[in-house]
Amino acid sequence: MGFLLTSSKNCLVIAYLMLIAMFGLPAHAAQKISPSPTFFEPARIAWRSLSYTANNIFGKATTDVYLSSSPAEEVAGFLIAAPGGGALHPSGATVFSIKVHSNIKPLVGFDEILKTQSWIDSNAAAALQRIRLRLGQERWQKRYRFTDIGVYRLRTKPQDAREDEMPPKQWTKARESFYPYGAAGSGCSAVLESSSLLMVASVIKQMKPDTAFHLCVFNKQQLHQVKVSVDGLRTLKVNYLEKSGTNQTRRNNAIDAIKISFQPHSLALNNEDPEEFSFLGLKGDFDIYVDQDSGLPVQVSGKIATFGKIDIRLQTVEFAQNAR
Repeated sequence: MGFLLTSSKNCLVIAYLMLIAMFGLPAHAAQKISPSPTFFEPARIAWRSLSYTANNIFGKATTDVYLSSSPAEEVAGFLIAAPGGGALHPSGATVFSIKVHSNIKPLVGFDEILKTQSWIDSNAAAALQRIRLRLGQERWQKRYRFTDIGVYRLRTKPQDAREDEMPPKQWTKARESFYPYGAAGSGCSAVLESSSLLMVASVIKQMKPDTAFHLCVFNKQQLHQVKVSVDGLRTLKVNYLEKSGTNQTRRNNAIDAIKISFQPHSLALNNEDPEEFSFLGLKGDFDIYVDQDSGLPVQVSGKIATFGKIDIRLQTVEFAQNAR
């Protein structure tokens, strides 16, 4: 699933984000989820899944993204408690789930497999919860619960070789952590989760070139201010498969793509070293190229530690059957 909006609703989204960027919000805004334009509205979603690959001489990376929505009451059982309270809860009838499965295979070294699932409020785009699972040489599961003042994390790992063969729910080596937003969080109407930036890119295709806004995004242990800039059109060669029900269409042509640049800046507390931002395995700044006509994110470009600069290109998109 994905985002295709009428131009009037796109304008509402853009206006809202620009107000945040220019004026900020009062301190109490971080203590609740405030309504925002419904760019997560289920009726407006067109794509259900996206599959990407990246190749260069240093290895191969594949990323699959799945988007779905569920009634809020069904999601309640998946949301863990946060010690001390303050955990955010859905503000509407629907909650979105985005799953990202990444497999990085370097030419030299060990494969890295990461599976992430995040639950996102449908009204404000605020992150409610995220679960990250790493498999391969190092194995762990990290559950993040978003609260009004920071993020609670429960990390579990295998206790010994016997548990290493068990599923994650049976791992018993546990550690709890809490990552406060600090004063910087007071200017955020909503704190997003990093994978939802792919959704953000899908809904701002109407924005004029050379404009920018800022978002609050929690990465691994710190809050980040992410500058989002629309840098105009680029001609881009695409080659991917569109699926809708039993219908399949190959797109293999040049398109006009909007370049959207993302520049994260860590809002680390005074006693912390800034962490490096991560998105789909990329580190630091990155760009997303969006088809001007369809709004599909057809390419993500940036750097992977073991690969260097790399382009992650769309291979397959699956649409909801009623969207095509």
